[in-house]
Amino acid sequence: MHNHYYSFMALNLARERVAEAERERLAYASHRGPSLVTRIRRAVARAAVAVARAADHATLERNASAT
Repeated sequence: MHNHYYSFMALNLARERVAEAERERLAYASHRGPSLVTRIRRAVARAAVAVARAADHATLERNASAT
């Protein structure tokens, strides 16, 4: 009977420690700046949007002048 109680207590303590570690990890991640990979992804995405907008603008101008 006591073994089940101590097993439960050990599992509960482990769960609390995991939750505390996860909170600390998230707090650390939120305070540091974006990683290099994130900055590169943002730059690539912004460049892709700029290219798409330029292509759309050129298509609209071509269609407007054809009319």
